[in-house]
Amino acid sequence: MDEQKTEALEAEVDALRKEVQRLRSRNAELEEAGRSFPERVLDALPSLVYVLDLDERRYIYWNRELAELAGGRDAAAGPLRADGLSSIVHPDDIGRIEEYRARVAASEGGEQATVEYRARDRDGGFRWFLERGVAIGRDPEGSGRRMLGSAHDITARKHTEQLLERSESLLHAFLEYTPSMMVAVDAAGRLLLVNREIESFYRMSREELLGKVVYDLLPPAASASIRKANEETAASGRSGASEHVLVYPDGPRDYLSTKFPIRDAEGKIYAVGTVSVDISRTKQAEAERAEMQRQLIEMQQATIQELITPLLPLARGVVAMPIVGSVDPARAEQILTTLLEGIAARKAKIAILDITGVKDVDARVAQSLVDAARAAGLLGTRVVLTGIRPQIAQTLTTMGADLSGVVTKATLESGIAYALGRRSRF
Repeated sequence: MDEQKTEALEAEVDALRKEVQRLRSRNAELEEAGRSFPERVLDALPSLVYVLDLDERRYIYWNRELAELAGGRDAAAGPLRADGLSSIVHPDDIGRIEEYRARVAASEGGEQATVEYRARDRDGGFRWFLERGVAIGRDPEGSGRRMLGSAHDITARKHTEQLLERSESLLHAFLEYTPSMMVAVDAAGRLLLVNREIESFYRMSREELLGKVVYDLLPPAASASIRKANEETAASGRSGASEHVLVYPDGPRDYLSTKFPIRDAEGKIYAVGTVSVDISRTKQAEAERAEMQRQLIEMQQATIQELITPLLPLARGVVAMPIVGSVDPARAEQILTTLLEGIAARKAKIAILDITGVKDVDARVAQSLVDAARAAGLLGTRVVLTGIRPQIAQTLTTMGADLSGVVTKATLESGIAYALGRRSRF
């Protein structure tokens, strides 16, 4: 009987224990449900949310995100003071935050104030935050006693802004200091971007130029050619280069312009950019170099002609011209000119034409030699023709060349002997 009572009591105790456990679980559920719904929502937000007593400079409420930023601070650790967060705020931003809270306290009608600052995270790096605050309670004098603040992480945005600022800074440097002209126009030719060189050319400020149609600012001929080039670039979607002339007060200048399409985020062409480089000095240098080359070639040709048709003084009143190689019409003319000029300059009475080194003597060459002899005779000079080979004599005979007044000798040596022997007679 006692054993049965014992078993019954144990069963009753076990049942009571299970009921106590159930009641405890239910109580925990009720406690969790007892937390306000807004509080749970605020804890779930990725933003920092707090209520700050401005007079006592302590936080009345802070959500889980702010607690984690503050190093995992919870309510059991005691009140969180505003001064206590100064250690995680960047030193350069503390004054900015103080000024921001003063603006919130002095605001009227629930006006919001904003501030951007940096706060150190658990990794030791700084994150950027954008915070908005509003006064939610005022003292009898009207100053805000409490403020509600919320802040969200804008580190990625600040990084993007910094990259954008750097890009703009680089673009500004190129626009301001490059010696080239840089411009961008839309489909209608309206100026979207200009640099200092463009301002200098048009003698207008950037503010005056932007929005104007560039084709209205140029002379008709230049306007038409530039419009055509811009339209072709926009239509083809490819870059290209061309040369054009711009007229300055001190005269025209040559430019090499590179045009390229400019696309929006969707890849649609909305503008055409142009970079124009002044190549006037290069063009002038090229022209001067070409002229120098031309003069050099002429000098070389003259030197070569002098070398291949030299006129050699042998004695007073005696000159000799050894002719070597082939004789074409141009060289025949050079031989005649050199011979006559040399005879006149040296007052020669005898001129020896030695054709020992001439490769081929056809009728044309023979006629040129005869013409040279006749021309020399008109100046009172006797011509001695040396180096006549049998085939040359045959050519002269066949063509019926008139060699009257011309002395012929087989060799140059005999021709020189003849000339020196005749010298005593003049």
